Formats: sequence, C-alpha cells, structure tokens
Amino acid sequence: MRWILPALALLLTSACSSSSDHKRPVKPDFPQTNQQLFSAKIAQVPSIESLISLTQVQIQDIQRFVGREEIAELPKNKQVYEYLSKNLVNFNYEGENYSASLAMDKQGGNCMSLALLTYAVAKQLGVKAVFQVMHTEPMLLEVTANLAVTSDHVRTFLYEEDTGQQSKSFLFSGRSYLVLDYFPGRYDRPGKIIDENQFVAMLYRNLAADALLNDDLDYAYSLLTSGIRYDEEYAPLISMMAIIHRRKGDVATADKLYRYGLEVADSKISLLSNYHYLLSKQGNTLQAAGIKQQLLALEDTSPYDWYLIGQDAILDGDFNSAEIYLRKFLKNTPYYHQAYFDLARAQYALGRHNSARNSIKLALEYAEMPKSQRLYRAKLSWLNQM
Repeated sequence: MRWILPALALLLTSACSSSSDHKRPVKPDFPQTNQQLFSAKIAQVPSIESLISLTQVQIQDIQRFVGREEIAELPKNKQVYEYLSKNLVNFNYEGENYSASLAMDKQGGNCMSLALLTYAVAKQLGVKAVFQVMHTEPMLLEVTANLAVTSDHVRTFLYEEDTGQQSKSFLFSGRSYLVLDYFPGRYDRPGKIIDENQFVAMLYRNLAADALLNDDLDYAYSLLTSGIRYDEEYAPLISMMAIIHRRKGDVATADKLYRYGLEVADSKISLLSNYHYLLSKQGNTLQAAGIKQQLLALEDTSPYDWYLIGQDAILDGDFNSAEIYLRKFLKNTPYYHQAYFDLARAQYALGRHNSARNSIKLALEYAEMPKSQRLYRAKLSWLNQM
C-alpha cells in the first residue's frame, strides 16, 4: 500500500481495547468541513462495491478452479489460498493503487491492491478475510517538495467461512485460519487487527494520497469525505483533511480537525507534528511549543512517524529533538541501520562524538549491503581520527 507522509513537517500516518469501570467521555462530532472551498468530484469517487467487484470472466475462472476434483474437497479458505497462490505467481509489485479486477488483469499493483484482490476472491467464495497491519522498515518511494510517499503493508487471515463475526474476535476464537502475506520481511512486526470499515478507510486514504501527489485537492477532498464515512477516527484521513484545508487557506477548519483528531485517534504522532507545523506557520509560538512538548513526551510504537519527524528535526537544526525522535523509533525498530546513522549525525552536531561513534557502529552491525557498510566504515574512521 502507499500513503503520504510529510517530508519536511507535514506528517500523515498506519491493540486490544481494555474495559474500564469509568464512564467514557462522549465522542465529539466530526468537525464541519468547508465544502465551499472544493469543487465536488463525488461522481468520480469509486464505491467500495466497484473496487472489490470482479469481472464475469474472472468469476468463472474462480469457479472452474474450485470445481477441480483436488480443489473442491479442500476447505473454502484453502481454496482461496490455492487460487491466489497459483494465479499470482508472476504478480508485479508496481506500487500502484488498482481495483481488485484491474489488479487481477494487470497482474500488478501495490500491497493494498493485493489485499483488495484477496478480499474480493474471499467474498466470492464466502470466506472471512481479516486484516492485520504489518510494521516494516521504512521505504521511501517518492519525494516531492513537501510530501513523501512511504510503503507499508497488511497481511490477511483467511477463515473457512464468513459468519458475520467482528474481526477483532477472530484471532482468539480458536478457529483455524490461513495467513496470506505477500511481502514478508525478516524484521516485520505485527500491528493491530483492523475491521472492514478501517480497511475501506485505508483504501480511500491511498486514493487520496494519489490525488494529493497530483495536487488535485478537490478530488482528494471527495475521496477523504468518502473514507471518513467508514472511519471518523482514522488519523491519516483526519490529517489529510486538515492539510488540504490549510492549503486552501482555511486555517480555522484545519485547527478544528487537528483538535478533533487528538481527542479521538489512536495514533497521534502525525496529528501533533502537523498541528505543530500549522501553529508555527501562524506564528502561534506559545501553543506550538506546548504541542511540541506533547510530541516529545509521547510514547507510540508507530515505526514510520518517529523516523520521518526525526529527519525533519535534523533538517531544521533541532538536533536535541531529532535524537529523542530517533531513539523512540529505534526502541521499536532496532534493526534499521539508516536510523543509527541519522542519530549519529544529530549526536555529532551536539558535540557528542563518542555517542556518534557508537551509533555508527550499530549502523554497521545492522547494515547488509556493501555500499552502506563502506559508508559507515568511512564515517567511523573519520570520527576515530578526530
């Protein structure tokens, strides 16, 4: 899947719930957006039904496959697994957002396209598909003047039949399942289980990210509006909605959106970072400083956000904050060698040369590519001569 994260101060982001005797506060309403700023493009927004629909030819191909004698006797979830395994052998990871049928025809797409195709085939055969976010090492795919696209992915649990149960209960139900993970990595770390509503919200997030990269704020607004109907508490949608309002000059609505997101969203890193950027741009230094302190004190296991805002802090010359952010990132993603090198840059700028040496040694320890190893050895040799 692909999604937008800010390159220089704009961050868009990717647990079990616990019971409490205390009365939960009333959830605030989603803020009123400024629809007048945007030209409606709702007619262009694909429905979830169109995104998961397969062509008649594709459906017939599925039916022929599961009708084979050696396949027909398998459990339904195994049939889905076998069909996708046989038909996606030459799938090309293109980093593009495709519908399920288009991904099948093109034999390509991004991780979210694959998940969508899995979802479509599973629905066709009456199998329950449950999704889990997977935290992988950051991979920057595309960088523009103020936006960066990163890659992350989900894996799919296939249960034998769709009984209509809520997805959060499935992993603890005792029922057997198969796991489809198209791009497993050695350092992948399982994240939260997401329900179908958030899965759909993630689809619209991806499409809105494409619109933002094309600087089509009107279409991005229509896509975000559709996504928010499925999940009003999903931080990336809230952040992106705030960003397009700020870009249109409506700072007041952007401010309301950030405040709302900080009340309801599970992940607050991108919201705090973007809100700090907004307040700083407006010259509201006192409130911006308060938001900055919240960000520095925040504990969150999200892998991407800490790393990216750590890089931003280095570019801004805020090396103390950069060290804090990068240490938060490495606490949960200790294998990512580039982050140790960035940490060493911040420590060197702070005059802490011994700490910088130790960080580069760790970068060298985790680096596998000869090019990276040569770079780190050269930097370490240079530091040792000082």
